[in-house]
This record gives sequence, structure tokens and C-alpha cells, in this order.
Amino acid sequence: MSGGRTDAGIDDLEALARAALALWGVTDHPPELIARRENVVFRVRTATGSPAVLRIHRLGYHDDATLRSELEWMAMLRTGGLDVPEPIPASDGALLLHVHTSALPDLRQVDMLSWLDGRPLGRSGAPLALDRGALQTVFFDLGAAASRLHTLADGWTRPPGFSRPAWDLDGLVGPDPFWGRFWKLDELTGDQRRLIERARDAAREDLAVYAASGGSYGLIHADLVRENVLVTGDGVQLIDFDDAGFGWRMFEIATMLCKNRHEPDYDVIERAVLDGYRRHRTLQDADFAALPLFMLLRCLTYLGWAQTRRTAEAAHPRTAAFVTDACEIAGAYLRDRPRS
Repeated sequence: MSGGRTDAGIDDLEALARAALALWGVTDHPPELIARRENVVFRVRTATGSPAVLRIHRLGYHDDATLRSELEWMAMLRTGGLDVPEPIPASDGALLLHVHTSALPDLRQVDMLSWLDGRPLGRSGAPLALDRGALQTVFFDLGAAASRLHTLADGWTRPPGFSRPAWDLDGLVGPDPFWGRFWKLDELTGDQRRLIERARDAAREDLAVYAASGGSYGLIHADLVRENVLVTGDGVQLIDFDDAGFGWRMFEIATMLCKNRHEPDYDVIERAVLDGYRRHRTLQDADFAALPLFMLLRCLTYLGWAQTRRTAEAAHPRTAAFVTDACEIAGAYLRDRPRS
């Protein structure tokens, strides 16, 4: 998920991108800034003139081993037939390089990926501009792509030193979750904080039960929201593996659904995602029963994301919406929870 802007100026970032491009043998194609969020992303040209993406990674978010593992996994998925970006090695064959300039002296992790030409499925917070038939097709394709991703991951022998974060019990509802202590968010009122803490405790208990039942767990994309799904005439393309790691496959499904809860045709979206997923993999009764749990967990993580991306002056602009959604889902979950 995107956020966490850098303090560097655009001119300095472009100079850093130019310095990086030289390591890919590119000196005659200026970089074009297209995103400045978790990572700073430029549209560039390779030495052969093909369009590509140059990523300057957020300082301190992932170490080198974690980023190389992301690139190795993406390369495997592309070889396996998924439409995902392909890592492009630099002139020396490395997939990940460190670059700095006099204006930005801290070494920055930089990589290059092939350009995908699909159009984004949509933008979070804006209504989807698709009729029911198109929704059914696109979200079926998305569910099917996610299930293929999981199947490819399960059949892959990971290379030595492979490292990605874990969306496991502690990563979601432990004392120090991967995306931050969501119950500490400053924007929560006293009543909201107590609600979120109750939901956290219930979710931890229920997730432990689900995990013990053998729910499918392994590598997941972990951020298949609209902006990271590109639509083509042949299906969908998956981008932005920045948050990919180990997690439950139902968490993946919940991520595809969570931001679409308020769509008027949500019933079509949910059914299509689940039907598409079952094209390649089986879902058990326990998985269907756990969907409300994972919808809750997904919403709670967004509170943590907002908590860790505050500035000294202000919260992230989407925080109010995250709080509203999380409290709504938390209240419903605690009300309907069979174990309560």
C-alpha cells in the first residue's frame, strides 16, 4: 500500500534516477516521475528503448535480502505464466543496486522492472466504473490469478537466503504488528479504542483457532487492491509486490474484497473473486467461515499503516475513512461472533 512520502525534492530525485539509469546503460532517456509514495517510481527506457519502471525504495522499509527475494519471486511467477513485472538486471547483472548523489548521500536501493500496459482497475475511494458483467469478469480473473500465484508459490523451492515479512499471528495481532500498533492510533476516540482492542483480542483468539485447523498459509501478494491490478483485454496483471510476504490465503482474498465493501454490486464482486479463486484451488468450509475474520484483520492493518505514517503535523488523509471502516467491521464482528 502506498504512502510515506520522502522529504527529497523532485529535482534531487530525478538526479538520483539519472545516476541509477547509467548503471543500466541508459544515458539518453530522461526519467518521468509517475509516483512518489512508499517508493519513488519513474517511467524510464531501457538501453534497448523498451519502457520500464525504475523504483527508488523507501529508506529503511526493507533490507537488501528482502528486496532481492521479492525480485526472485516475481521472476519465478512470470516464468510460471503470471502477468507480473519482470526484473531487469543492470549492466553488471545485478537486480538490486545502491545509488546516491551529493544531494542525497544516503545509499538508496534501486531496481528496474518491465513496464505493463494494462489500465488500473480503479482508485480506492472512488466508485468502480464497471457494469455487473464487467465486474464479474474482472474479479473472476483476479481471483483466478491469486489462486495461480498461491499454487506457483507452493510448488517453488525458494532460493537460499529468501526473506519476506510475515502476515502471521504476531504480524497481524501480536504486540508489535508488521504494519504498526493499530490500537494506538491517535485519531481513535476512547470508545473506538476500546472497541478496536476488544476486536483485536477476539481476532487473535479466532485466528489461532483457524491456524490450528490448517488454513492455507504461504507466500501471498498481500496488497491486491485496485491500484495494483491492471486490466487488459486478456485478463489482469498484478503489480507492486512491495508488501508481499508469508500469510494466510484468506487474508489475500479479504484484501481483494475489503476496499470494495461499499460498492453497490459487492455481491457480484465477492462471488466472482471466490469463484475465480476456486478455479485453481479448493476452499474449505472453514475458509468461508473465516472470511469475516480476515476482513476485520485487513481493516485493522490499515489503522496500523496510518499510525506509522503520521508526520509531526498531521495524520494520513485517509485515516478518518480507515477508522470508520475498522470500527464498523469490528462492531459487526463482535456482535456476530459465534465464540463471543
